[in-house]
Amino acid sequence: MLKQISIKKDTFIGLFGLLTDKYCLLSYDFPNVELDVPVLRAKIYSTDLTGIFCVGNSNGLLVPDVIENDEEKKIKDFCKKNDINFRKISTDFNALGNLIACNDSHALISELIPKKNLKDIEDILGVACSFGSVGGHTEVGSCLVVTNKGFLAHADAEDTLEGIREIFGIDGKVGSVNMGFPYVRAGIVANSKNAFVGDETTGIEMNVISDALKID
Repeated sequence: MLKQISIKKDTFIGLFGLLTDKYCLLSYDFPNVELDVPVLRAKIYSTDLTGIFCVGNSNGLLVPDVIENDEEKKIKDFCKKNDINFRKISTDFNALGNLIACNDSHALISELIPKKNLKDIEDILGVACSFGSVGGHTEVGSCLVVTNKGFLAHADAEDTLEGIREIFGIDGKVGSVNMGFPYVRAGIVANSKNAFVGDETTGIEMNVISDALKID
């Protein structure tokens, strides 16, 4: 399913949620959506910006150490109940969702993330990892939407698509959301079956997203 939504008229819905093939983490204001995975409504760092601060795949979930104690307990309990690896990590940058792109096969990590964090990332996500950029941009998590079926990348990555295909073992395309915004993760929450996009996303953009992520 591919569906347009907004959050209190905010079309950059990717800032407010994370969706994997095993679970979903959403802000409290995120609209009710029909999913076949368990959903947790939560805050991180006393904000609704769950999509910015956390990153995860079907194996695990990573959050920054700025998370509040009560927030951490709620998310940790959810992960334990659903057999999801969980870890709070300390990095020089807290916006993990902007700096790591992953699916259930691989994680691409921004070169801004210290290499001391590599083992934690590998252990929790349970995948091979590599450091790199997307189209010359270090914010790899902002520039890529990756599922287990396909990926959508920042327009500047056109000449490096083959490298992204090799890293994740899937096909994909470049595209945009919300009438030309190139940092695609900001406007999309997706897994292998569903994709929700900001409601300013055009019909042409939706066709590209559907084709890239292989979602009807």
